[in-house]
Amino acid sequence: MAVAASLAQWRAWTGLAFDADGWVEVPRALTPVRCVPGHDYATYVEPNVWVRHSLA
Repeated sequence: MAVAASLAQWRAWTGLAFDADGWVEVPRALTPVRCVPGHDYATYVEPNVWVRHSLA
């Protein structure tokens, strides 16, 4: 899953500043969010994990 949004949206969703370039740790997120203030966006990419189980 990937979520790209404006910094204003990320601030509203998380209550965090999102004011410095780099990785932002968001509570309960699986991975950090990449913040790019110069372009007014941040991106969250959540890893996909597939597990195979035998049904027999």
